[in-house]
Amino acid sequence: MSIEVVTFDLYGTLVDWRYSISRSLDYIHEGLAERFFKNEYNTISRLKEYTPYSKILVNVLEETLREFKIDFREEYGRLIILSFAKSPFFPDAFIGLTLLKKHGYKLGIISNTDRELVKITLAGVEDFFDYIVTAEDTGYYKPDKKAFIKAYEMVNVSTQKILHVSSYPQYDLEPADQLGIKTICIDRYGYNWREKIPSVDRLIERVKQPI
Repeated sequence: MSIEVVTFDLYGTLVDWRYSISRSLDYIHEGLAERFFKNEYNTISRLKEYTPYSKILVNVLEETLREFKIDFREEYGRLIILSFAKSPFFPDAFIGLTLLKKHGYKLGIISNTDRELVKITLAGVEDFFDYIVTAEDTGYYKPDKKAFIKAYEMVNVSTQKILHVSSYPQYDLEPADQLGIKTICIDRYGYNWREKIPSVDRLIERVKQPI
């Protein structure tokens, strides 16, 4: 069965949240970024109920600063939220999304965040996407499989016709694969996955082939 809908992880796959977050963390104190990202993943993985992602970002920042014995300031929390929301698109993502739309594919986002943050990130480019689903909508964070189950119920398209694309096996590709959804990894961070391509602009070549 051919692919009709391509869904994407947003932060880290289409936009460079590591760049924006790392710059803000370096402003606060050098050397925080690696620990911050580990704490963020551990926090998301342990969640038992939905918590706004903006609150998670601030809580993770507070935790990271405590580990480095740095005083938290309210301004730092605002900085990390706005830096995240303003994360810039990877250039190849713009080209790749344009090519997919040109060839008639429907595009969606499944994001571990809040509607308001996504709205800021996608300002001016919302027309790329037919579906935008956040953790705020589903009540679950990836890698919980319920995040995908609920999202695809909202999309209302057979999962056999969907391809999910992410740079993160641990957040996205593993749970989606366990649900029988076709997956491709954008190789931004060197993770191993059986189907990898170097950038989003190469996706059109792959999606037109049998997957």
